[in-house]
Amino acid sequence: MSGKQNTQTLPGKEANLFRQVVRHYETKQYKKGIKAADQILKKFSEHGETLAMKGLILNCQEHREEAFELTRKGLKLDMRSHVCWHVYGLLHRADRNYNEAIKCYKNALRIDKENFQIMRDLALLQIQMRDIPGFVDTRQQLLQLKSNVKGHWLGFAIAHHLNGNHALAVQILDSFEETQEEVPDNEQYEQSEMVMYKAMILKEGGQLEQALDLLQSNKDEIKDQLGNEETQANILLDLGRADQAEEIFRHMLQFNPDNYQYHHGLRRAMKLLPDAAGDLTNSQREQLTELYDSLQAEYPRSSAARRIPLDFKVGQAFKDAADQYVRKFLDNGVPSLFSDLKPLYRNKDKGEALGQLFERLNESLESTGAFPPIGDEATSPAKAQAQVWTMYQLAQHYDMQGRTGDALEMVDRCIHHSPTLLELYTVQCRILKHAGDPEGAAAAADKARSMDLADRFVNSQSSKWQFRAGQIEQAEKTAAMFTKDGDQANNLHDMQCMWYEIECGRAHLRRQNYGKALKMFLHVFKHFEDFQEDQFDFHTYCLRKMTLRAYVEMLRMEDELYHHIYYSKAAWGAVETYLLLLDQPDKNAQSAAEEEARMASMSADERKKYKQKLRKEENRKQKEEEAKKSKAKQEQEARDKENKDKGKKGPDKKEKDPDPDGKQLAATQEPLAEATKLVQQLKQYAGDRIKTHLLAFEVYMRKGRLLLSLQAVKHALKLAGAAHPDVHRLIVRLCQAVQQQQQRQQASNDQVSNGAGPTQVVQQVIDSQVDELLGSQSIQQYCEEYISSHGTTSLRHTAAAAEMLLLMQPHEKQRAVKLLMDTQTVSEQPGSTGRASHQDAQAVHSLLKDTFRAEEAAGQWFSRCQSVFCWSQYFAGSKRLHMASGPESNGVLEDSVAQLSLNGHK
Repeated sequence: MSGKQNTQTLPGKEANLFRQVVRHYETKQYKKGIKAADQILKKFSEHGETLAMKGLILNCQEHREEAFELTRKGLKLDMRSHVCWHVYGLLHRADRNYNEAIKCYKNALRIDKENFQIMRDLALLQIQMRDIPGFVDTRQQLLQLKSNVKGHWLGFAIAHHLNGNHALAVQILDSFEETQEEVPDNEQYEQSEMVMYKAMILKEGGQLEQALDLLQSNKDEIKDQLGNEETQANILLDLGRADQAEEIFRHMLQFNPDNYQYHHGLRRAMKLLPDAAGDLTNSQREQLTELYDSLQAEYPRSSAARRIPLDFKVGQAFKDAADQYVRKFLDNGVPSLFSDLKPLYRNKDKGEALGQLFERLNESLESTGAFPPIGDEATSPAKAQAQVWTMYQLAQHYDMQGRTGDALEMVDRCIHHSPTLLELYTVQCRILKHAGDPEGAAAAADKARSMDLADRFVNSQSSKWQFRAGQIEQAEKTAAMFTKDGDQANNLHDMQCMWYEIECGRAHLRRQNYGKALKMFLHVFKHFEDFQEDQFDFHTYCLRKMTLRAYVEMLRMEDELYHHIYYSKAAWGAVETYLLLLDQPDKNAQSAAEEEARMASMSADERKKYKQKLRKEENRKQKEEEAKKSKAKQEQEARDKENKDKGKKGPDKKEKDPDPDGKQLAATQEPLAEATKLVQQLKQYAGDRIKTHLLAFEVYMRKGRLLLSLQAVKHALKLAGAAHPDVHRLIVRLCQAVQQQQQRQQASNDQVSNGAGPTQVVQQVIDSQVDELLGSQSIQQYCEEYISSHGTTSLRHTAAAAEMLLLMQPHEKQRAVKLLMDTQTVSEQPGSTGRASHQDAQAVHSLLKDTFRAEEAAGQWFSRCQSVFCWSQYFAGSKRLHMASGPESNGVLEDSVAQLSLNGHK
């Protein structure tokens, strides 16, 4: 025992060397640190702390495996050393294994209970992992160790705030203020933030009066006067003091009359908000009209004061207000006007009124070159550009109504009027997309890009539409125009360009390039992990800079980080990819069988020639790949030489991706297990989105987990209702699976079917829930009720009703086909009510062709849609745009601007 103790206690010279090792690590002089550690280990090869420190330095030099090996060895040699445990925790932290790091730090603190550095590292990990009770305890110990440090008081208060102990958090801040004699001039801002943060805690703790008193009594100390007024106004609203709140909101509007939150607060204070159904009384409308008439007079340049009345005015009052509102934007050529007005289209009458308004303005501008008079006013002159922008808005209005021909004709007229206006091609792109022509949309977007090569946004839009048109290689080249050295793969990933990765992943998924699709989706997951990791930089920074409110808001934002739509889209795409990998037959085996059958049908000479041809093709591909690598290497060497000649530092060499095409990802042996992990994450963070539960159902059904499938159905039902087409499909498919399970059990007279079915208790729960879903009907009766109630609501409803009818009653195939063919939602009348979208019509054609196996009906549907969707690429519409076929075309139309302008749309 004594011998072991001696090996862990260094003599004076080596002890000094060990301190140098620590100092070299802290100053990032890693080579010197390794050299000093090796000098110690020559004499004391089993000194645990030196081995651990050498491992820590090696980890900083990216020798991870060796670092962990040395640190574990050092820890085994000296289990009672807090240094070894601390270093082991630091390695786990660098490896993002935070739970293990916390365990190591706690073990270190058991040995050295008052080690400030370890305690601080533990607190950082606890707040990172949201171990709030543990964070409270650690912060209390830090405060007890060094009560003279301001950050420890603030950290302890924040810990209790996050833990829900609002009163105690305020008490801690009060105690800290008592320790301060006088606030220096250079800390006035910090004191202001302290007051605002304390008011925030009081407000969240329900102590509204105390929060209000604090803000009012410290009015002179608070530097953020606008933030102070905003907080006071909201507190007064919560206290029911509407008159005082109204006064503050009116005062704040003087500083920013276009702030919609101030307008909302003012209307709330005046009790002029709509009810739960979104309706206003006539008295409220009159008061709102009077209010905004006065605000428009007071703030004549405020856009919000003129836009908000369009939300509550109706009838002729709405038409007059809309007329006055749009003229300024049309005269000044503001492209975003339609985006501003788009929410009004939720009201059918307002949407029609806007269309009539734009048509009237356009007619007046065409005939007189001026806007028509408003009331008794004289005709108001218009700028030369007003007409093209009026037609621009009118084209988008027609597109909203499904009047594709009229929309494209109006854009065509705009292009003839102003052929260099790139916004015209972007709106043409959207119209063609809605019309079902992705190639035409990509061509229009690329034309817009070519008109302003310095506009990154237009370039991004062009790349996006090329991805959606299946032009993956061209889309990558387009995006690479704005990347360093044209290296879009690395640059866009480094820039965390998630829209690009999602669009690229979806495009590869449509091409059935599952490996590349997964590669792109997993890039997005990596970005979100980095976003979460970035919190570390702020845990100490925000306390030091006293940005306490922003820090708490940042923590709450990070808690909802994975709810972001980009994460959901990437996860949905990855789950779909894994399910396709699971469901598809083995492509390699299938290809090998086809190849074998092809060669068996050949003669001996033909087989010999065929094999020679394959070998030549393989050699050609190999030479092309080698030439490509050689060219890339030469270009890189040339760039490095150029940078060296100019005295510039070249870019850091990145580690080569061992799986650039994602083949290893696509070769996973357990795609269902990978999909299950993602579904669990989605259920936790994106449970309010129906697609999450649709995919969860698909995963659990394939696993035979009926109870979890039922859970997915119940969640989807709660979100969308039983009338939703996708929910109807889930209910019927679940009930059919349960019915089949019962039949297997009855056939085997066993409690568990084939050893994999649910237990009796679980089966009873499932049976009772299924009975509730069906409303005590049979599945067939439930399907019939859905057909009668919702079968004609929309094409999607009709398709769901017909598909489930066929699933449950295969002998009713003709009736199911007739349901689809008799629908009136695919109409040649543009803008007709309930008209199906191109996407839904395409889905029905696939349903008839692939699921129903009704070739004749599918052909009839195709012909019918061909006449309705005249610009459709899928239905080979007679009026669709045609892309240039040559490799030089760059995805644009065959000729010039004139060919992008469309003729004969009606």
